[in-house]
Amino acid sequence: MKSILAPLGAVLLAVVLAACSTSNMARPGDDGEVVLHANSTLLGNRLSVERLQEKTVGDLMYVQATLENGWKAELDFQYKIKWFDKDGFEVAPESQPWRQLVMAGRSQNNVQAVAPNPSAVRYEIWVRE
Repeated sequence: MKSILAPLGAVLLAVVLAACSTSNMARPGDDGEVVLHANSTLLGNRLSVERLQEKTVGDLMYVQATLENGWKAELDFQYKIKWFDKDGFEVAPESQPWRQLVMAGRSQNNVQAVAPNPSAVRYEIWVRE
């Protein structure tokens, strides 16, 4: 029974994340939309990405995202930027730690990261409570 529930849970999580509005998203996708991966709907609803910037430094991608706490109270969460190669494989996952961020109510913060190596061509921003 457990072996059936695990894939079902993953599908349910994907459906919940897909139901989030575009204002809660933080990764440029193939269709130009942005996706923010949150481990809870509540966090995903309170946090949004107001601006994404990318540039190349040498042969490495550099990204800066402006996160906004749309809620009146403080948000205490962790974020991580995951990098992927052209084939969709995650690049150096162990090199990207979770980072703590505390945001005051109705505030904005910039988060930044540099790709671990030149094979990284795409990124995703993940947040968790």
